Amino acid sequence: MNRKTKFLFIAATFVSVLLVAPVANADPLQIVTQSGGFHLTGLGNNGNGTPNNEFDVFIGDAHSESNTVDSAGGRFIALINPLTFIQDFTGVGSEGTYPLNFSELLTVNGQTQTLNLIGSLTIGTFSDSISLLTNSRIIWQFNTFTVSATVLPVTIFGADNGAYHDFLCARFEVKPNCDTTVPEPATMVLLGTGLAGLAAKVRQRRKAKISV
Repeated sequence: MNRKTKFLFIAATFVSVLLVAPVANADPLQIVTQSGGFHLTGLGNNGNGTPNNEFDVFIGDAHSESNTVDSAGGRFIALINPLTFIQDFTGVGSEGTYPLNFSELLTVNGQTQTLNLIGSLTIGTFSDSISLLTNSRIIWQFNTFTVSATVLPVTIFGADNGAYHDFLCARFEVKPNCDTTVPEPATMVLLGTGLAGLAAKVRQRRKAKISV
């Protein structure tokens, strides 16, 4: 058996071993998210254009949590901030909608970026509401995987003076940076059969030459 024939037989044997060998499972990815939190005061208008720190306070508490996804990637929704909206009387003539823009720090697996939030405060005659909405996506690049986050919109209504609560969350998506796809069994069978057939054909030609 010459060197080329030996190589083909070894390749065919290796493919056959792959077909029966168990697939090794990679370690799952642990994604830890941490937010810095925020505290906004004086959002309401008392009708004279002068803000008051006791009117419509908006608080986002710092928060940390851990989520585990498969090494091939995955999605999950994580809590960013527990929210508190303190609604209070903002003065006659202060009704209307006021834009709201602010930022906080968001950390994923030790890597920190700035989360920019866009929202609005709506002051009514008898109730106020505050909304957060952002279309921006934050992306964290790591050696073997990438994490992206999109904030989910939230609105808190305050019907009477007092504190109202809700949650700011984000949808996270984790993707591996390299292709970890394992070939399908049918593909491996075709490859092994092709290599074995090629090796047999080489042997047949070699025998034919010797007999001549």
